[in-house]
Amino acid sequence: MKYRFLVDEDCPLNLETLLNSKGQEAIHVRTCGLSGTKDPELFTFAQQEQRIIISRDLGWANINTYPPNTHRGLIVLRMPFTATSTEIQQTFKYFIDIVNISELVGAITIVDKNKFRIRKSPTDSA
Repeated sequence: MKYRFLVDEDCPLNLETLLNSKGQEAIHVRTCGLSGTKDPELFTFAQQEQRIIISRDLGWANINTYPPNTHRGLIVLRMPFTATSTEIQQTFKYFIDIVNISELVGAITIVDKNKFRIRKSPTDSA
């Protein structure tokens, strides 16, 4: 199944290319004319388009603001500020290669360099 993603502007453009090369449908905020868009408007756009948001902004991980199953999905990349585009791409590639993408729908997923955690609604079966 093909999933749709929206890559935030704080992530490298190569994540869009990576996802598309893996048969998914990804757009980067910069390539679709949404640079500078505030989070609430970006969130609305992503939901209308049924896209999972990928960002480095930890604000997206707030379960009070974005409770699981109230959105298509949020992926937060917890990478150091000094991480290079290549390091971010390698971490994300490792993650996307091993995860069952269907598990990301409706969840908040935190991706670190060597691990990830998927947070779903407590009513979801594990």
